[in-house]
Amino acid sequence: MLSIFIIFLFILLTAFVVKAFMFQDEDNIKKLASQYEKTIQTYYPRGAILDRNGINFADNSANKKLNVSLQNNTSFNVGKTFIGNIRINEDTTTKDAVEGLSGLELYYNELLNGGTPIDIISSIDATGSIINEENYTAVNDHLNEGNTINTTVDYHLQKYTEEYLKKFLKENNFKGGSVVVTDVKTGEILTMVSSDETLNKNVLSYQPGSVFKILTLAQALENNAVDLKEEFNCTGKIKIDGVTRYCHEGEGHGKITALEGLSKSCNEVFYRLAKRLNIKDDKGNIISNKVIDYAKELGFGSINDKTNKNKKFILEYDDYYSFVPDNIYNNLDTFNLALGQGKVQATPLMLNTIMSAIANGGIGYQPYIVESVKNTSEDIVDIKQNQIFDLKLKESTIKNLQKALRMVCVDGTAKSNSMDSYGGIAGKTGTAENHEKESPHAWFSGYFPYNDPKYAMTVFIENGGYGSGPALKVFDSIALEMMNMENDKGI
Repeated sequence: MLSIFIIFLFILLTAFVVKAFMFQDEDNIKKLASQYEKTIQTYYPRGAILDRNGINFADNSANKKLNVSLQNNTSFNVGKTFIGNIRINEDTTTKDAVEGLSGLELYYNELLNGGTPIDIISSIDATGSIINEENYTAVNDHLNEGNTINTTVDYHLQKYTEEYLKKFLKENNFKGGSVVVTDVKTGEILTMVSSDETLNKNVLSYQPGSVFKILTLAQALENNAVDLKEEFNCTGKIKIDGVTRYCHEGEGHGKITALEGLSKSCNEVFYRLAKRLNIKDDKGNIISNKVIDYAKELGFGSINDKTNKNKKFILEYDDYYSFVPDNIYNNLDTFNLALGQGKVQATPLMLNTIMSAIANGGIGYQPYIVESVKNTSEDIVDIKQNQIFDLKLKESTIKNLQKALRMVCVDGTAKSNSMDSYGGIAGKTGTAENHEKESPHAWFSGYFPYNDPKYAMTVFIENGGYGSGPALKVFDSIALEMMNMENDKGI
């Protein structure tokens, strides 16, 4: 009986095999073929994004196991702050399978588009392993149609700054931060780093705190509202319309001049200067301030604007921008304006642009990050256009600002830097108000070397605490690394 059963099973199996091979339909053929071939990678053609020396920011580690000479320009470990993010739609085989969502990927999405996806197919064994890594088929193979974006960023400096900032924030348990460095003579962005890859903090706006005092001093000098030999008396407390405001120096600075006031970041001095710049109506009522008008000349918008109407940089957002109030109405408003508080906000990039222009003698350039765009034939399809950034200040005013910013770093609030062997630095510290239950933000914006200005850098540390120590520490470390790089090979 068992023998009969075994014979029956054998006949059944034989019949199934005969049917499978002699009467195959198209569906069965596909099923059988799929057991031997498999798509091991889908390549999405995309234009390259290169650093200033031609280094590709793309991460191509995923291709190392394959003998495939394809550049995968959709994965990045370095430069995500400005490169941005993409979305890959694996359900489509059209050229729109990759879409830029932010950064350069969004701005140049159409030019970066490289065409339809390419499937890399290889033979596999019964376990699903590739039989021969040297043997593959490229389905829908075609030349990459994407344009090449040539940036001004230095790959090595970008990588160092990203790693350093990430480690610094983690070790000190800070919420976030950003760093931007530009060439003061050209406006080229050499590095742009944000702790948040989704939003670029360099083009988000925050209260600038005492960094904004630079504009107050500039207007006081321009309008002859102060004599540089004049001394103010800072007691540490300031009575304003019945309300007490304080200087960060608890006991006060005592007798202090305007330039010393910037060096020590004295609130008393800058409140007094700002009061002299108030604009009043016929009845003597405060209606505005010359600092407001000046800030708007430089590109600050109105707090009442809904969009970024003064957008100059391609990666700026439509809904975030530097702004000042349209009007002020009392002395408390004057105090807040003078100190970069209240209804005043600025992006790190804006403050860096101002600092760069001061370093360059009063006339600089709007920052830019793309040098050129080239098509597959190496023809230039887009090229940078330098835009002048003019502080519109007298030469004497610029020289006094430079002197005051140097004083900040010699015996003022930023004296704890280590750049003297490289020509020193000049700059301004800032502590900016934040939500009541959160620590204030820390700023340092400056340029170096002071004796031959080449670079401007602005560091922002979110919830960095009182005083600008954390921001200065980051600035100092990156500036030292940059000068070392310059000595080694140039950046």
